[in-house]
Amino acid sequence: LLYTIKFEGSRMEREHEGEKAEDANGLADDLAAQSTVFDNVNYMGRAVIGSCVSNVEANSIIGELFDYNTDSRVSLAIPRSSDGCVTIFDDDKEVLHSDPVKSVLYCTKSAALPHCFAYTSGKRDGGMFYCHAFKCKDSDICSRILNCMATTFNRGHKKNSFSSDGTLEFEFELSTEILEEDSSGNVVPVVQDSKETFKLRETRIQHIIVTVTQTTSSTLILERCCGLFLGPPDCSDPDNYLLLDMPIALVPEMEMGTVSTGPLYTIKGVWNPVLQPCHWMKGDGVKGATIAIDVVASGVLDPIRFERRVQFKIYPDTERFFLSSRYHSQQNYTVTLKPNTDDEHRRFSLSSVVDKPVTSSPSRLKSLFAGIGFVDEMSDDYMESDGEEPLISGTDDVATEEVSEEIMKTWNDLLEEWTDFCTRPPELVKLARKGIPNCLRREVWLRLGGVTKADIEDNYRYKYEESMLIDCPHEQVILWDLNRTFPGNEFFNEGQEGQMRLYHVCKSYAGSDTEVGYCQGLSFIVAVLLLHLNEEEAFALFSVIMKEYQFRDMFKKGFQMLQLKFYVLERLIADQMPDLWDHFQDHELNTHMYASQWFLTLFSAKFPLGLVYRIVDMFLTEGPDTLFKIAVSLLKLSKSDLLSQDFEGMLKYFRVSLPKRFMKKKQGQKLLAAAASVKLKPGKVAIWEAEFHKIQEESRSLEDPIRRLEHMLKQSIEANHRLEQENDMLVQHLTQNQVNMRHQLDELEKRNLELKRDLSKMSSCYEEVVESNAALSAEILKTKNLYHSSVMEGDDERARHKHTIQEYHNMCRALEERHEKEKQELNQEVIEIKAQVGGDAIDIPSEQRLRVLEMELAKTKLCLVEANCKAQEYEHKCTSLHDKLKNYETGVLNQLKAKLNR
Repeated sequence: LLYTIKFEGSRMEREHEGEKAEDANGLADDLAAQSTVFDNVNYMGRAVIGSCVSNVEANSIIGELFDYNTDSRVSLAIPRSSDGCVTIFDDDKEVLHSDPVKSVLYCTKSAALPHCFAYTSGKRDGGMFYCHAFKCKDSDICSRILNCMATTFNRGHKKNSFSSDGTLEFEFELSTEILEEDSSGNVVPVVQDSKETFKLRETRIQHIIVTVTQTTSSTLILERCCGLFLGPPDCSDPDNYLLLDMPIALVPEMEMGTVSTGPLYTIKGVWNPVLQPCHWMKGDGVKGATIAIDVVASGVLDPIRFERRVQFKIYPDTERFFLSSRYHSQQNYTVTLKPNTDDEHRRFSLSSVVDKPVTSSPSRLKSLFAGIGFVDEMSDDYMESDGEEPLISGTDDVATEEVSEEIMKTWNDLLEEWTDFCTRPPELVKLARKGIPNCLRREVWLRLGGVTKADIEDNYRYKYEESMLIDCPHEQVILWDLNRTFPGNEFFNEGQEGQMRLYHVCKSYAGSDTEVGYCQGLSFIVAVLLLHLNEEEAFALFSVIMKEYQFRDMFKKGFQMLQLKFYVLERLIADQMPDLWDHFQDHELNTHMYASQWFLTLFSAKFPLGLVYRIVDMFLTEGPDTLFKIAVSLLKLSKSDLLSQDFEGMLKYFRVSLPKRFMKKKQGQKLLAAAASVKLKPGKVAIWEAEFHKIQEESRSLEDPIRRLEHMLKQSIEANHRLEQENDMLVQHLTQNQVNMRHQLDELEKRNLELKRDLSKMSSCYEEVVESNAALSAEILKTKNLYHSSVMEGDDERARHKHTIQEYHNMCRALEERHEKEKQELNQEVIEIKAQVGGDAIDIPSEQRLRVLEMELAKTKLCLVEANCKAQEYEHKCTSLHDKLKNYETGVLNQLKAKLNR
């Protein structure tokens, strides 16, 4: 819905498809002459609003009225001057409502319904305000109405004072900057890989900032901006341009500032690639585009269009960029005006706009950011406008640093001997100055801080977990600082584990130390600790650094301790480097301009991590004086470079060149060696501190007593408020502890009763067991006696049987011997008889006798077998009786054990 604007006298006519022509009589003529009229606007109604500037409440009213669907078609007239009235009238030109511009207090567009808007008026109804809600055909018309209202609310009565019968030329300088919203909703600059190429993520919301500066001595006053547009390169068709949304609530779309060359105007537009896709940007590679603005100049008939050619390269949303060189190139325009005799109010018309490139201007760009309120939300890394960028914090990790076996052995021997954390080994300082091995830093740092495992379990763990649950008023600031802390270290990249750990530790400390809370800069120190320690250890050691090393004093309200350290550093510079001190004074370079970041972040924000670790080693070993030693050494090593610089050069040197100088390990060792040689005399430091306090007292004495007392009262009120909060917290904790202790006491009493009942049962059971044990002991004794008697009887019977068997064996042996002897005799007789009878077979009576003897022998053997069987039977009975006695004894013992267990 692009439109063109033509000026005829003081009347503005709009050409728009679907708009009705205005009647040139009555109310319509007056409104057309004095106001901008928007037809076909639906008036949804009005409602009482509690807060006249509440965006949330206004959006809620818009949603409620939209749901009622009771809107009526009206026309809305917005005056061109702040002296007029915002008027609502129907098709019959009857005024439905009218509000003077000065009574309109707030104006906003609905976030959920982009084609709806509302404004609040100052007419009270029972102490409340009215909110008027409107619905447009589309969001572009809604944005146009809001822009027109914003222009009316902030337009003065300035007019161009020049007069000429010929052509006039004016020089303008146009600067373009693009910022995008990250995943956290923060606005950060878009990275550039050349002067005209911006790296955009495909669905991120882009904020396009255009600065218009007039560089000629004669001034052409710009009244307002008609629109900020985005189109394809070399575009001549207005339909191909996108009209960007300009989110304004009673703030003009052009905010005017001043620079040394002339008026400065800033124009901001928002482009959402999802809602406003650009077909010419699809595909890979670099795509060209045109950023255009239409501005209206006082006394000029035609709007002036400035067009700026840029290049975009589209990347996925997951693409990660490091801040590389960023360019803020500008374009010069020559606007030529020619006389216009047709309109006495608009005496000039546009002749031509010619552009040519110019170089960048860092200071002017910074004034742009200051003018639109982005400076406080952006870190110093984003304010670089030259080709040389500062070192990205968190670089140069030394996790793979090699350490000789000899050094490792020395440290291991020292750690074995170092058992008492309260007493440090005498050789520790010397070793720490050479650098603690990275693999031992965790253990050595904890010992230097006096943090033991028992301390963490008994004290710090409870504080850490308890503080994590407390609502922290600094939580949003902590979240903003997460992406600014060590962006050059992968561990702390967005979405990584390091960011979550950093958030936990910072939030826990802010909850445990309510006086200091959280201040920017603390996250860098916590991040250094988290690169070596877990969360609980980092929280414990950071608490020690803040309290035992007096680091928290620098962050107390008013930063008095930090100012004291600046004063001591100034006196050290004047004492040891008077020429450098004079140079600083000549160029009005104050100490806080370069040392505040050093002291508040322990030199960790800009310098390489390898050097930062060594500084932390020295700080934990030698104490807070390390800050002065390192700062003085930095200035000594850089003195020759600083003496050759002016004010801007010195600031750039501290920001860019100095940190990069120590990327080399040798330079870092040189710095630490110089710091070790710096001698701080306690007497002098004490004198300087006394001087500082005296100066502070004199300064306070010169103040207005009422103001001083008001300031003291304010401090007392704040201290009292803080103490009341701490007291409330302590009372809450005490109450909670009492409740917990009462609950635990009830549980213990209940347990005690249960144990008493169990003890009574056990006592009675014990008596029964004792009685049963006595009975079983008697029975066992009886059983043992019976067993012994049975065994003795069995042994006697076995002995008798054994004797009987032995007799049988002797008898059998005798019979066998006699039988064998008689057999031999009979055989001999048989042989003799056979010999006498001549070998004839005869019946010999002795054979019968032999058979008789054999029968007797068989009977004897049978008796022997029977005796053996009886002996075996007796042995079996004895064994069976022994087993029964053993089983009986085992059963009795098991019964005794079971009763005893019960």
